[in-house]
Amino acid sequence: MKQISKRELKKQLNRERMINAAVRLFSTRPFSKVSIREIAKLADVSPGLIYKYFDDQQDLFMEALKVESRGLVEFLSCEDDIDQIAKKYINYMFEHETLYQMMAYFMLEMNTPKSTMEKLRKLIAPLLQLFEQNLRKYNMNDTKTQAQLFFSTLNGLLITYKNLPGRTKEKNLSHIHHLAQLFVQQCKTARN
Repeated sequence: MKQISKRELKKQLNRERMINAAVRLFSTRPFSKVSIREIAKLADVSPGLIYKYFDDQQDLFMEALKVESRGLVEFLSCEDDIDQIAKKYINYMFEHETLYQMMAYFMLEMNTPKSTMEKLRKLIAPLLQLFEQNLRKYNMNDTKTQAQLFFSTLNGLLITYKNLPGRTKEKNLSHIHHLAQLFVQQCKTARN
């Protein structure tokens, strides 16, 4: 195993601190309300140092989102039933609050730069492919569009009902599962 130099170790630690600070901030506020200065302060680095590691705020956001979502596709990939995939996706987003918050803030953000949207598409492509692969079993036409609809619907249910006031988290989770199950049943029976 190759020995890592002190300099390389310091670089890795700086990068991790920056990403961790970005995750913390991007999970509490919309993308446009988080500044590089705030991230630098929380990471205990200079704003200029961030630009040595990341092109811009968008690049850092996408890296933070990638780190937070890395386990999601792996968690879902062992499933080959669309009902179970929907259930596990919802449960994962309930259990991983920072990932949920980052995605929710990002999806609700207005004026997202086109380059950032393109990076997001690449990041979620494996997830959409997993959805598409499993929806194909139901002889649907245009499973690519159906996978996008599936992803959007699950996220819409989460955004709408996850923190609905006046109910316990358990009741909100149960309601989301119920609605998702109804949607999945429609997907299974609908043919284009």
